[in-house]
Amino acid sequence: MRRAIPPFMAGLVAVAVAELSLSLLLYARAGFLRALTVLLGVQLASLAVGLATAPGRDAEGRWTSASAVSLRWRWLVAVAALGVSSVAAAGWSLLGGLGGTATQRGVAVAALASLPLLTLGGVLGGLAARSPRVRVGAWAAAGGATGAALLGTVLLTRLLPTSLLLGATVLVSAAALFDGGLDRTDAGLVAGGTAPDDDVVSIDSLAPEGVIPIEFLAPDPDPV
Repeated sequence: MRRAIPPFMAGLVAVAVAELSLSLLLYARAGFLRALTVLLGVQLASLAVGLATAPGRDAEGRWTSASAVSLRWRWLVAVAALGVSSVAAAGWSLLGGLGGTATQRGVAVAALASLPLLTLGGVLGGLAARSPRVRVGAWAAAGGATGAALLGTVLLTRLLPTSLLLGATVLVSAAALFDGGLDRTDAGLVAGGTAPDDDVVSIDSLAPEGVIPIEFLAPDPDPV
């Protein structure tokens, strides 16, 4: 059950941010249908790229130390992307809305709709490759449904977008810390029984059957 918490939280944030970006970028805008088409296309494409570029297992089907390190970095990048989205939303609020130029709209779409889903897609893909028995996709979808329901019925009418994005940043940070703790403590995480931090060779592995006879360590002193 502990393995289901990180993908659940990542899915919750991914869908909540997608819904929040739609509400921010589409309100009181002309050409609603065209804008909606562009935003949904960008969001789904970003999520697909993140999933496709996620760390996976090696050719022998093992989850390696390099893959584990890559997944940890992807958690960090996802937190940073949500931080960028928070700053963009705050700037938009202070300026009283986004300007009408194509460049400004493109920056808003990238910061609010593309980067978070791109990075969270990479996280979810890595979690699925690392723990195939956890049903990461199902838990992410359940988290997404929860996030959409909470945002649409409770949060969106009570909190500012910047506050919501900062809360999402904190939530993903907590999920990353929780997942990192599982990654370090559960040796069964890696196929073949090798944990990501087990790169140091044990002396027991160098000894025949784990025992070094004492006479092999130092010769007898010469008789006087």
